[in-house]
Amino acid sequence: MAPNYGITNNNEDEALLSSTDAHEVQKTVKFAAATKQQHSISIPQPSDYKRNFNEGSQTAILRSLRAAGVKFIRFATVDAYNTIRCKTVPLAQLSGQRRTNQVSSPLINPVSIAEICFAGLPTSADVPAAPNLSSRNVLTLQPDFSSLRILPYASKTAMVMCTAHNQQTQELSPLCSRGLLQRVLHSAKEDLGIEFSVGAELEFMLYRENKDGIMQPVDMSTFGNATTLNEQEDFISTLYDQLEQQDIPVELIHSESAPGQLEVVLSYSDDILQLADDIVYARETITNVAKQHGMKALFLPKTSMMAAGNGSHLHFSFRESGSQHRNAFSDPSQPTGISRKGGAFIEGLLDHLPSLLSLSIPTVNSFAELAQDVGQAINWDGQQKTKIHLCAYALI
Repeated sequence: MAPNYGITNNNEDEALLSSTDAHEVQKTVKFAAATKQQHSISIPQPSDYKRNFNEGSQTAILRSLRAAGVKFIRFATVDAYNTIRCKTVPLAQLSGQRRTNQVSSPLINPVSIAEICFAGLPTSADVPAAPNLSSRNVLTLQPDFSSLRILPYASKTAMVMCTAHNQQTQELSPLCSRGLLQRVLHSAKEDLGIEFSVGAELEFMLYRENKDGIMQPVDMSTFGNATTLNEQEDFISTLYDQLEQQDIPVELIHSESAPGQLEVVLSYSDDILQLADDIVYARETITNVAKQHGMKALFLPKTSMMAAGNGSHLHFSFRESGSQHRNAFSDPSQPTGISRKGGAFIEGLLDHLPSLLSLSIPTVNSFAELAQDVGQAINWDGQQKTKIHLCAYALI
């Protein structure tokens, strides 16, 4: 009997198969299904497909650094004494861990540092007497790769700034200065609705050893004088080039009041954390470029009672969060020209000045730099428009 593939029943548009043909088709379908099962490939749905972008980024960072000739990475943090605490890890060690799967993310917590280091370790002892701090407690350093820079004065080394975390809980340590800044900026934005813009002025003196082995200023110039600019043009040019290589924007360079003194002005920035990093990198660069040119850069607040000292000046302004108005500190309608929030900001500085002094002028040498200005540091009169003198000096 011929296959009945096209016979219709009662004029319905439905194709019918004979029982024999239907049986053959069923066998064919089962065979095809079994074959498909043997050679099937499980492809996850788009929602199930996840890539560890963090691990991929770390691989890219390591490869890029190796291509740039970098051999070492410094993982750094800054303690309360303004000392850079860092440890160096060979790039080959990190790359090797990544390739052999010893550590899936070798750049996340690569090094740790004893908590006691944040109390300032003297050269005379490994463990200073510091209440509530112990050498047994260890903090892990977690890098912020937005701060990664290849160091021009040490071209085989890159450095990245880190936050310090409890080794067990991974919580941010209250001793971490970088973490403190992050918390303050977050609180200002979320609780007070303001964001800051900050500029920085870095003062330092250039000294050189004379024929008798005594360190002396490189010149006897004064504020705004061209002498230092002319005689130290090579140093200034090298310094500018190296700062530019690290994406540190320089607004101005000029001589200051003391002999051999210069000031480097960093541009205002809305990214305060990056500006803080720029200050750290800039000071390190100044120190090392001066050494390359046979000089020593001193950031010491006071080097002589007969000359002006070094300051690290920070200029603040703030704006309403999300506002296009760049400066919420000023208000032309007020008699003082200062807004209500601006006045409250100044009042807060004066109210908390005793606490601020522990950070801004923490040493006897710092107070010596202020000299006769100390009495003026705490007065501001809105009616007379007397300027507040913010003490922003730190020991380097």
